[in-house]
Amino acid sequence: MSSDEGKKFREHLRLLRESKGLSQSQLEEKIGSQDNYITRVETGRIDTPPVEMTAKIARALGVSLSDLYFVEGVDDKPEILRAKIEDLVRKSDAKLLRKYYRLMLVASQD
Repeated sequence: MSSDEGKKFREHLRLLRESKGLSQSQLEEKIGSQDNYITRVETGRIDTPPVEMTAKIARALGVSLSDLYFVEGVDDKPEILRAKIEDLVRKSDAKLLRKYYRLMLVASQD
């Protein structure tokens, strides 16, 4: 992972953890880890956690591994995200628009 990707991953992990209402120590408990593991990951002291540990983190957060690693837009401001969404929905393909709509409905149920 490049340093920029690592930074985005750490921020995304923090946002996911907080969205689930978990403290770092609570997440550590859920994954069976100690020694401030999540703190060290989120601060970059652990550069790239092993896949088996990221799988445990993803399960504990209730997300897939791909969702845990997907960091596109994590550091974007709301205006930038809104513009990106508007670009997507400007398409005239009804099938594609229905797909976006379904994805947005599923995502809004969290």
